[in-house]
Amino acid sequence: MRKIVKTVFEREIIRYGFVGLISTILDFAFLNITYILLGNIDNHLWLATASGFLIGTINGYIMNSRWTFQYETKGTEAKKFTKFAIIGLVGFALTELIVLGLAHLLDVDKNIAKLIAVVIVFFWNYFANKHWTFKKHT
Repeated sequence: MRKIVKTVFEREIIRYGFVGLISTILDFAFLNITYILLGNIDNHLWLATASGFLIGTINGYIMNSRWTFQYETKGTEAKKFTKFAIIGLVGFALTELIVLGLAHLLDVDKNIAKLIAVVIVFFWNYFANKHWTFKKHT
């Protein structure tokens, strides 16, 4: 069993997905916590979504740079984090459009809308980070 788990987690996209799962759990938690703290007011949904995104992004960068892509960032931490953040901001914009569009225009529950956004943005983030932020130079 241990060998199977090790083999599965040797695959980069599986690691990225695992990190994404942890980041998504944090994202959802902070989305809901912030939403509750702001009084469950729909006009504050954008801020709740943003807080979840920020926590998820920080976690994702740390785990992906060190574990998923095993990229040596020493001396380039600011540059790599900036690239990761830019990709994340594009993902954030997509997330906002999807969540707000589905929640406000189609009356979809905010958590269902967020889940749909997570799936779409996962693929954008993975391929953009793999080929730009953590690109292996040969």
